[in-house]
Amino acid sequence: MNRLEEIKARLEEIRSMLDDAEKRGKTSFADLEKEVRELKEEQAELETRARMKKEMEDLNSGKTEGRTIETFNSGTTEKTDFRSLKWDKVIELDEYRSAWAKEMMGQNLSQEEREVLDKANTEYRDFTHTTENSQILIPKTVAAGIWKRAEEEYPLWADVRKFRVRGNLTMMKGSGSQNARWYDEDTKVETDKMEFGHLNLTGHELAKAIQVTWKLKKMAIQEFEAYIIREIGDRMGISLSKAVYEGKGQPSASEFKPEPYGIKTRLAAESLTPQIIQLEAELTYKDLTSMMGGLFSSYVNGATIYANNATIWSVLANVVDGQKRPMFVADVMAGGVGRIFGRTIKADATIPDGEILLGNLGQGYVANINEDITMYRQDHVRDRLTDYMGYAIVDGDVLDNKAFVIIKPVAIP
Repeated sequence: MNRLEEIKARLEEIRSMLDDAEKRGKTSFADLEKEVRELKEEQAELETRARMKKEMEDLNSGKTEGRTIETFNSGTTEKTDFRSLKWDKVIELDEYRSAWAKEMMGQNLSQEEREVLDKANTEYRDFTHTTENSQILIPKTVAAGIWKRAEEEYPLWADVRKFRVRGNLTMMKGSGSQNARWYDEDTKVETDKMEFGHLNLTGHELAKAIQVTWKLKKMAIQEFEAYIIREIGDRMGISLSKAVYEGKGQPSASEFKPEPYGIKTRLAAESLTPQIIQLEAELTYKDLTSMMGGLFSSYVNGATIYANNATIWSVLANVVDGQKRPMFVADVMAGGVGRIFGRTIKADATIPDGEILLGNLGQGYVANINEDITMYRQDHVRDRLTDYMGYAIVDGDVLDNKAFVIIKPVAIP
């Protein structure tokens, strides 16, 4: 029996003594505690020696090439070397996440941290055929955190159907056709031509810059990540949600920049705008039933009511039926703040005061993230400030106007 086995046997014996007072005899808990501590320290030293000896033997035999080995008290685990991974897998690693944060904060990187950062971003630029050298890929966990933050705060963006197709995305939009008919045996079946339109999502640039003082950059890495996720996620989220509701698309007017098409923009473009209800007085029960009736039947299941917080609690929550019973039912279990006609109500700050949207965003609107979030950094030495800019390419458009109805408040003369 070697020394390690002796230590393990003694520790097991002490464990038995603690369970059995007769075996412990006059030995005090303090004495046993001291002995256990000394035995564990000796065990750790012996295991470290054994690990170092094995690593040296493996190194001499070439067994560690292409991988790193981490040893824990419970055993040994192998981790694939980042050098053997592609860029899209490297940015998932904790090593890349730490290196990215330190680079963003202007801290010194170790040689390995510099290698893992350079590998991912050099391969990414080769993959996208760009010579731009100032952009730095955000770690997947941080990028996911930014998108999640945007969705948590702004349900309009959260509920749309999203794709992640690089470059342009083209989808077909079918026009309506006549229903099937009943025929007798001798009658020829009539046909109608099914026409298709195209929805082209080419992508528009979305960027948000935040400025951080050099004093603030002294925060811990975890705090820095949380700050970036919160600030960039909030700012991008409000822009994305606002675009879903009232984005101008690609207007000819020079004062507007290209952006995704919004639901209100598409509905307003119809000649009779039947999907937009303009109120002439305060919102009533009849207006709500008209809103529900304006939604195409196939979109009712899955439809949600959206309004900003002030409109929900000062308008919707106060509507009553013919018996003076409130239509609004408070309910936070369905992901919103309440229900009307069984439809969940969600608060979104990007919808203007007094306006109410009923829609099935999952089926009636589609978005494409043409290029995921990258991060840029620029230092201003004299001002002791650093700019961080999140950048993505996103587009979106309405698939079917009949999936939406908007109520607009009384027009102000």
